[in-house]
Amino acid sequence: MEITIHEGRNRQVKRMFEAIGHQVQKLKRERFAFLDLHGLNAGDSRELTPHEVKQLRALAETGN
Repeated sequence: MEITIHEGRNRQVKRMFEAIGHQVQKLKRERFAFLDLHGLNAGDSRELTPHEVKQLRALAETGN
């Protein structure tokens, strides 16, 4: 099953599914703000670009 939430709180997805009688076995974050996993294999990582860092800092300052 795939769901999309725009703002997650601690254990929100697990609580939502427990409320309808289903247990969450695995969660995978596919995207955070404008960053996604496209082009990365499982277990891979990459350095953020200076532009991405600047964008994340701007988002943190505005609270969005």
